[in-house]
Amino acid sequence: MKTAMYIDDLTAIDFSVYDGTDIKGDSISLSVMVTGEENETGMISDFGKIKPKLKFICDEEVDHRLVCDSRYLTVDNDRSAGEFPVSGGIIHAQGPSVMFCAIPMVSEDYVADIKHYLITKFCQAMPEFEFEIELTRSTTASFQYNHGLKLHDGNCQRIIHGHSSDLEIQINGQTCPKHHDWMAANLNGKHFFNANDVAVGEERTTVRYSASQGDFEVQIPNQLVEIVQGEPSIENISKHIAVLVKDLNPDAHSVRVKVSEGLSKGAVTLA
Repeated sequence: MKTAMYIDDLTAIDFSVYDGTDIKGDSISLSVMVTGEENETGMISDFGKIKPKLKFICDEEVDHRLVCDSRYLTVDNDRSAGEFPVSGGIIHAQGPSVMFCAIPMVSEDYVADIKHYLITKFCQAMPEFEFEIELTRSTTASFQYNHGLKLHDGNCQRIIHGHSSDLEIQINGQTCPKHHDWMAANLNGKHFFNANDVAVGEERTTVRYSASQGDFEVQIPNQLVEIVQGEPSIENISKHIAVLVKDLNPDAHSVRVKVSEGLSKGAVTLA
């Protein structure tokens, strides 16, 4: 007889990833199965002890980072620079090394590579246990985006991290699939930046700022940039989309935009 403990939806992981073609934001939910010897209390582990350890590893290793293969990075002490060929050109990104998560990208599905990486980290930190994990992507996400919040005092300041996003658009109280589909396609894969941090060239945009974790900079093809007024928080992204929808429907009495930042959180704008 063999018994394991399980923890469903232990944490959500929000990150950006370079899959060899494009950089896109994503959000995944982590569920874990833990096998080990039962102790004198009859437990494999106290849930209250193992859950924060697992979440800490996810937060430190993958969450709010740009996941990529190490061959795209150069490292100089505690700073790293990446060069990523994408549709329309090349993205150059540099900043503190904590903005990147360098892992071997060998699978067709990057989620499988992240899964293998996390299992390895879990086993290294807690060799007394065996782990099986499931990483679940949203089945309802409308688009995937990237952003960075320089005024955030935590990891959201990292200039390229991202999320998957659900999007709902209502005009005059009615759901509008046409506008939803157009907006989702237009925003998919975009990088949202504060207008005050952006210098737009003929073909490439440069974004740079200093935050508490260090100096960040990105050079990116113009067509991948979405400029917003103020910090590109989910609140301001929601407002930005509402303005775009309102501009397309100047005679609308009301516009309602609900947009998520990853899983089960987000913002709503009424215009």
